[in-house]
Amino acid sequence: MANYGSPAHTAAMGNAAGMLVLAGAGVGLANAIGDGLAAAARVRYERRYDDALSAATSHAETMEALARTSMEMVAELEADNARLRAACRQRQEVIDILKARRA
Repeated sequence: MANYGSPAHTAAMGNAAGMLVLAGAGVGLANAIGDGLAAAARVRYERRYDDALSAATSHAETMEALARTSMEMVAELEADNARLRAACRQRQEVIDILKARRA
């Protein structure tokens, strides 16, 4: 073959293994950078998810406290309503008795 003894061919063949190692290292570095970027994106996503979940939980707790307070207020109003109805009924009975005495 014509390449035997050519200094350029000999140098290229001697450097081939080194160039393959460098190419492999370049691909490995590119994969590592891609994996690092993906991991950073995953961490950002999980942080946003955790923040949203924490905010939603806090809001739910606030709404639960508000609902409990509202139910207590409704119960108090129902009790007041029952007392007022009883008082009105008693007044009406007195009015009816007084009317019956006049007649």
